[in-house]
Amino acid sequence: MKSLREAPINIGTKVFIAADLDVPMENGTILETYRLDNLIPTIKYVLEKGGIPILGGHIGSPKGQIVDELSTKRLKLYFDEKLGVGNYMLLENLRFDKREEENSVDYAKELAGKADVYVNENFSTSHRNHASIVQLPRLLPSYAGFRLEDEVANLSKVIDSPRRPLVAIIGGAKLESKKPTVSRFIELADYVLIGGRIGLEWAEEIPGNLILPLDYQDDNKDIGSETIEKYCDIISSAKTVLWAGPLGMYEEDKYIIGTRKIAEAITKNTDCFSVIGGGDLVAATNKLGLLTNFGFVSTGGGAMLEFLVKSTLPGIEALN
Repeated sequence: MKSLREAPINIGTKVFIAADLDVPMENGTILETYRLDNLIPTIKYVLEKGGIPILGGHIGSPKGQIVDELSTKRLKLYFDEKLGVGNYMLLENLRFDKREEENSVDYAKELAGKADVYVNENFSTSHRNHASIVQLPRLLPSYAGFRLEDEVANLSKVIDSPRRPLVAIIGGAKLESKKPTVSRFIELADYVLIGGRIGLEWAEEIPGNLILPLDYQDDNKDIGSETIEKYCDIISSAKTVLWAGPLGMYEEDKYIIGTRKIAEAITKNTDCFSVIGGGDLVAATNKLGLLTNFGFVSTGGGAMLEFLVKSTLPGIEALN
């Protein structure tokens, strides 16, 4: 994939930026701006070159319906403060048109008519076969944004040339969505530490490097003290850590203890390159005030897991 730095952007060049706009909101207020913040360097680069940024992305899953609380208009104040009023165009939620998720070529052609250049800065949706992700880049000169490049580079470090011991920590509630990642890291990692409901549902052979929880607390809503101690001991000697998914029901303070202890163990290991990702884990570590203490925080959840398994994504293939 070609970098944004190679793009022919001059004064007046209209640049469609597939933007990661899917942030948590409540009553119209943005609760956490991490994904938006990571868009700013790419947008400012386009502005510095004299280009006109056109931001296209989505919030939530309106399924082709117009839903006021999922309108991108709610992000305008944020972008006005960061970029200046009138310096950019913000398109309405692309998923208000059902053709976006249908991967419609006609819809992609309509979007292409608005721009001269395409930039993918939406890693978290690059595993989806959506019109703005896989069809549109085939219609315009297409490039990877700075954040997308960082995602690929840092996740590739984990699977291609990690410093060892490599420890993968996989938590969350859905074994089905995480199982391919667990299987992949059983092959790659020195240790695979399991938490959340995944540890309760694992029913297959347990290889020597797969470590399941020794105990849980409060009706299996968090990992227990023996598990925390064992996991922290393994993490203390790690050189590379990949972490996807919280280890308990972090929404309640009394069930965030395991996640907090593991986060602290990782960040205290100063000789370790750490990568975390997924919306729930980002929310949990942000709640703990530890989000910025990791080596790299991926904006993707499902996209991160799929990239770790396949080393590519449909959105990346479209750029190629």
